[in-house]
Amino acid sequence: MKSPRLVAAVLCLGAGTAFTEVSMQTARTLAFVIHGESNSGGIGLNADATAAERAPRPGVQILNPAEDRLAFEDLRLGVNNLRGHRRLEAYEGICHGLENALALAVEAGLFAPRRQVYLIKTGQGGSRIAQWAPDARTGYWQTWLERVRAGKQQLPPDTQWVLWFSLGINDGIDGTPIPGWQDAVAAHLDRIRAELPGVVIVMTQFQSMGYPEINRAIAEIADQADDVDAVDSTGAELRNKNHWNYAGLKTVGARLVEATRRALAAREEAP
Repeated sequence: MKSPRLVAAVLCLGAGTAFTEVSMQTARTLAFVIHGESNSGGIGLNADATAAERAPRPGVQILNPAEDRLAFEDLRLGVNNLRGHRRLEAYEGICHGLENALALAVEAGLFAPRRQVYLIKTGQGGSRIAQWAPDARTGYWQTWLERVRAGKQQLPPDTQWVLWFSLGINDGIDGTPIPGWQDAVAAHLDRIRAELPGVVIVMTQFQSMGYPEINRAIAEIADQADDVDAVDSTGAELRNKNHWNYAGLKTVGARLVEATRRALAAREEAP
């Protein structure tokens, strides 16, 4: 799974970049949790992806919850990337989400010296923040815990966790009061921090779809917390009014990657 040393020159999602020889022994294991509503699962068409993107991607080890198999395996679009996601059951074999952009980033060496990262998808389609409360009848939080704890058992205790969080559209549609929404999101992120100490949190905004009040609320959450960042989705292409398409997911995913890289670099530079 790990190589002692890595030397490479790579391309970053269309932009040139390079890195030098670095010891793999100094790099903490990096694990991602993609979390939220339907865009966290994704309805980008696999048919739009390249042949290489549809092939097995050993650089991303994804937790497969199918048939209670909570084990990591090579990411493969259409096979194990979209499972156990409410309201996206019809898309399981034909669509993908932000995981494709994550795999491209790993393959481009953007998380060097790591050749491999780990991924757990925990979203639920149509979900609103109230449905993620521990006492909600949906059971979404319990499912989140089950998957994340299964992943933790298979990874080193000092793993660096990253949360990509995309939620707010459904609350915007429902007219959930913004102050209460912000408070509920803050409490939810506190529960995640308790489970994943030191987690880096990056939230998506929804400029390409609208929802200005939710976007402002997300920006305020990021401004008020040192461990939270938010990425603007302006220009990200849509498949329909509320969902990014293949290209849009790559655009948002690339921005999530860069925000994550900045956050990780800042931590490494901190005294």
